[in-house]
Amino acid sequence: MSDPNHHQRMVEALHTSVTPANEHAHRDTLTEEVFYPAHPPRSESATFVATKAAGHKAKLPCAISGHTEGVEYHHVFCEWAFSNAVDWHTVRGVALGEITQLPVLDLQTDLPIPGQFFPAEHSLLWALCKLAEAKGFDWRAFDPAKPETFVDSMVNMLVLHSKFHRHRDHGIHEMSLPEWIFQAFPRVPGFVFTPDEMPAEPAFPHNLKAA
Repeated sequence: MSDPNHHQRMVEALHTSVTPANEHAHRDTLTEEVFYPAHPPRSESATFVATKAAGHKAKLPCAISGHTEGVEYHHVFCEWAFSNAVDWHTVRGVALGEITQLPVLDLQTDLPIPGQFFPAEHSLLWALCKLAEAKGFDWRAFDPAKPETFVDSMVNMLVLHSKFHRHRDHGIHEMSLPEWIFQAFPRVPGFVFTPDEMPAEPAFPHNLKAA
């Protein structure tokens, strides 16, 4: 007697055979809506041109894969499009320890609450400034009127192969930070991160007929 469910069971068996053991899939659809400040059409600043030229000459490797070919330069601390929206005087002040308190923000408006402050050293801004300093940036020489000298400098760059910069399921522009940054860590043997790392699913035999 023919089994009408035989074909479906065979498909499911084939799918199971290429599913990583002890793993479960996680899928999110992210939607973001933000405003960019007014700015002239994007053109590469002299700083950015020099940064990329120096990086290519030195054959700097992708920070994830180690490849030196096919790399691109990602603005990691501050995106270029936000340059005109940042209070760079405050950034410099925090970096140099001249500003030690930052305002507490209203959770509805993100505007400062009058009279409420918290230690700058507990802020992400302070940590980012220190990371830039550790990479060699001189905040004392920084001119807040010329943000491109920081934004387009090597200290604000993450060298990434195009795969980890722009590609689906791997690129920093295509994933949330918690998922993307996992790729920076060494993996335990056998762990599969994304479906494209799995072996190709075997083709289902077209001539297979239900019993």
